Amino acid sequence: MAPSRNSPIKDQYGEYLKNIFRLQQVSSPVSTTALAESMKVSPSTVTDALKKLSQKGLINYTPYHGITLTTEGERQAVKAIRRHRIVERFLTDMLGFEWHEAHQEALLFENHLSEEVERRLFVALNRPKVCPHGYPIPSKVQDVMVEEVTLYSLEPGDRAEVLSVKDDEPELLQFMASMGIKPGVRVKVVTKDPFK
Repeated sequence: MAPSRNSPIKDQYGEYLKNIFRLQQVSSPVSTTALAESMKVSPSTVTDALKKLSQKGLINYTPYHGITLTTEGERQAVKAIRRHRIVERFLTDMLGFEWHEAHQEALLFENHLSEEVERRLFVALNRPKVCPHGYPIPSKVQDVMVEEVTLYSLEPGDRAEVLSVKDDEPELLQFMASMGIKPGVRVKVVTKDPFK
């Protein structure tokens, strides 16, 4: 049974959908192991959630064969990603949070906003195109992901423009900010050193 178009997805299920969507961009079907690592939970916790998401018609899941989003699951994932990125912009642009704090803070209350509050936040923020980390704020599925190359895959002497920075590693965000590396900044790779 698929949820109605306007029914909210429980907080943790929205996180599963967002992570499945993101992982599916790299490799489809998504393995339960990859999802568990991404969510920082045990494989058994993932399996329980997947059964519920499958029953709701949001994913296709066969044990040991991976996970794919259904059309409705993809729609709900994009909706959750959009809301998350708008809330991150609100936190940084209006409340003065640092970009390395925005992701975790957004997770705490993004699912408690009505669609009307989300819409008004978007308008109040001047309809931003990207989140503080440089990822697009989608209006539809095709707007969510962009083709990317990691900075670490570049060689010394290469130049690039930073499009986005992973938002789930606060220490990395602080390090990048201390070096002035943010979306929109042009960089030249001088040397490659591991982070941490």
